[in-house]
Amino acid sequence: MTAIQSALSGMQSADSQLDATASLIANSAFPTVPDAPNPPQDRVDLSTDMVNLLQARTNFAADVKVAHVADEIQKSTISMLG
Repeated sequence: MTAIQSALSGMQSADSQLDATASLIANSAFPTVPDAPNPPQDRVDLSTDMVNLLQARTNFAADVKVAHVADEIQKSTISMLG
């Protein structure tokens, strides 16, 4: 696996993590009825989900840097050979 393929795979993984966490947060938003006999329970731990969102963002940014560096190395190699 090349560095660019590895970076792409990491970006896809970070995207999946972001989508999953965003879905959890979005699906937990519902109106509450003040005098309901069985009030809904919180289904989201916002601190954990925020950490997951930040982790996905950081992983994505790191993978973008890997792809950029791999591209620069490839350009330098072609320049030296050409």
